[in-house]
Amino acid sequence: MPVEVFTELGRVTWAAIRLEDYTESVCQCVDPHNPRTDHRQIGRKVKEATATLHTWPPSRPRDDALAWLARATAALDRRNAILHATPVVLLGAPGSQPTQMLGAMPRKGSAYTQHPLTADHLGGLEATLRGATQGWMDVQLAASEECSRPRSVQRGQ
Repeated sequence: MPVEVFTELGRVTWAAIRLEDYTESVCQCVDPHNPRTDHRQIGRKVKEATATLHTWPPSRPRDDALAWLARATAALDRRNAILHATPVVLLGAPGSQPTQMLGAMPRKGSAYTQHPLTADHLGGLEATLRGATQGWMDVQLAASEECSRPRSVQRGQ
């Protein structure tokens, strides 16, 4: 496998780690749990934080947090498809080079798909993951501010 593919796999992995960390941070702010004992998967944390956000009165911080978590979830789903995929080698005509792919198993009702194991394809995923982190700090700060308000003010009473 070309070194460029391994390099991109490293970049994808690092971008995925960062996005999951930022996502966990936003979820912890909105729906606090003891981080030492909280072993829920990130998908469940997002689901529960989203449910908590829906109990907040309509506000820009709430709407921004919901939108950011939706973007992060979509990017993390793409990450899962690639990083949890099965390596596949497609053989062509005799004498031709085999094609390396990643086979993404069906998940959440999706079909089995194959993705090229190329630096370009992986670079696109890395850009998606990196892009999904954009604005996380603003969302985190605004949500923290919203959480620190007294309940009566937060609920518009």
